[in-house]
Amino acid sequence: MKNKNQEEANIWQGLGQIWDLVWVTVVPIILGVFLGRYLDRSYSTGFFWTLSLLVLGTFMGFYNLYDSLMKESKKMESKDRDKNGKSNG
Repeated sequence: MKNKNQEEANIWQGLGQIWDLVWVTVVPIILGVFLGRYLDRSYSTGFFWTLSLLVLGTFMGFYNLYDSLMKESKKMESKDRDKNGKSNG
């Protein structure tokens, strides 16, 4: 049975993991938009760079999300194998 401190630690750990996933997903999108707007204003290209870098940032953000989730999934599988007493090979 877990005590209150362990439950609170698990909640904060879960929130931290969610924040990490949001961070690696949203930041490339926002950077793409800001960089695109800067380039469009600097070179008077309409919305060309904004839209292009928005799409690129979106792909990068979701790739980062996918990669992070796959790494976490492999960690969990490894822990399950170790917990059940099976070898890692």
